[in-house]
Amino acid sequence: MRVLDAIADLLNRKSSVQMVADDPQMSAELLLLIRTMFADGEMNEKEVAAFQDMCSSVFEIPSKDVPEVIRFLKDYGYETSSEQSAALFADMPKERKSELVSRLLVMAMADAKFHDREKAMITRVAQTVGLSDEDMRALS
Repeated sequence: MRVLDAIADLLNRKSSVQMVADDPQMSAELLLLIRTMFADGEMNEKEVAAFQDMCSSVFEIPSKDVPEVIRFLKDYGYETSSEQSAALFADMPKERKSELVSRLLVMAMADAKFHDREKAMITRVAQTVGLSDEDMRALS
């Protein structure tokens, strides 16, 4: 019986791309993280490592699947603006909004530099989800 359960579990398990595709909130957050990574016009190894770590620890996406997830988001998320992605969080509890912005700040600071374009993007996201300047100061 265990063998059949293991086979059924394997067949029912979704790929990482399927997981992302089936979860608009996850897709939106990953897209925002990727855009934060590229906001300064550069991408370095520390940012990639931070993204892979976040994918693994927060979203349960194995490191080996991250390139495929990025390709998926590039192919299917290119028409979605950062503001549209952030809007998916507007009706969520304040804690969830703060969590999103905190993750974006971690991504922005992965290279130990907080560039003006990263700051501007994160500020727009915070405004879109309804976080105040005071909320942002508390996250910094």
